[in-house]
Amino acid sequence: MRGPVTKTCEHCKQTFECGQYGCWCGQVGITEPQMDWIAVRFQDCLCPACLKMVSTGALEAFPIAPVNPTGAK
Repeated sequence: MRGPVTKTCEHCKQTFECGQYGCWCGQVGITEPQMDWIAVRFQDCLCPACLKMVSTGALEAFPIAPVNPTGAK
């Protein structure tokens, strides 16, 4: 894949540009535990504003259930 891709944030539905391997998100300072937290809840990228909330520990701003890839309840 080349160049930026327009994506939609899974949390707030805002569109944003993903730079893929050289993306802005690499500069946000997400920790491994935060990455794990994101991976359990989302299948794709978060926008800059939502990723910043995760990086600052504002996890209560995300009152959603974890993703269940099998669809089972």
